Amino acid sequence: MSSISGLARIALSLGLPAGLLDRGPALRGTKFLAKAALNARFGGGQAFQMVNVGACDGALFDDVTPWLHRIPRARAVLVEPIPYNQKRLRANYPDTERFVIEPVAVTKTKGTITVHTFDAAALEAGTLPIEFIGCSSVTDTNLMSGKNAWGEDDANFNKFAPHVRDIEVPSETLQTLLDRNGITHIDAFLVDCEGADWIVFEQLDLKRYRPGMIKVEVGALPAAEIGEVVVKLKTSGYQVGFQAEDIWAFA
Repeated sequence: MSSISGLARIALSLGLPAGLLDRGPALRGTKFLAKAALNARFGGGQAFQMVNVGACDGALFDDVTPWLHRIPRARAVLVEPIPYNQKRLRANYPDTERFVIEPVAVTKTKGTITVHTFDAAALEAGTLPIEFIGCSSVTDTNLMSGKNAWGEDDANFNKFAPHVRDIEVPSETLQTLLDRNGITHIDAFLVDCEGADWIVFEQLDLKRYRPGMIKVEVGALPAAEIGEVVVKLKTSGYQVGFQAEDIWAFA
């Protein structure tokens, strides 16, 4: 993207009426990111810092991570345990100094963990829908267990079941990753872990890092864990909104 078109996109984002931008959580997120881009261009200060756990390839079905290309000097820790996704992620974010890829899963203790994923060759060949690259999980999500969104048997499961694979990946705690990368502040914190989202978000010290924007996917979480996410945010003084399968929160 050229600098002119990037500025035009940012200006357009901020040019919408404030009442409209604040009406929907995703629009408010756009406002937050556009302001960060302007501040980085004209205000100086410390670099914008993102932490994205479950980054996938940082592009498909992602309305936040691509802003790293529009925010000058932005930095990110991109956590992605699936090798196929790591290659796509690095191709999309080639600056190894600014964009660190952590090839691990986030768990409560250091070790290894089994991740349910799909055969990379089938994804590359188009045998499976491209959105399946973002469906790997350490939990038995509906997709991986042959159930539809209502918990009923999925009639289409037999079409892609032969391509389900279990792989072992290294795992670390969230704090270990933050310390390893020298993270002292976080502007945007994202979690998209297909059912393991609360396991990750529970570990984030909101008092210490206080991200300006948080986005947590909750579509694969049980109701009790969705409640835990909301309670943690609200008791920490965040403004919380729901959109589709995501919780957005703003400090």
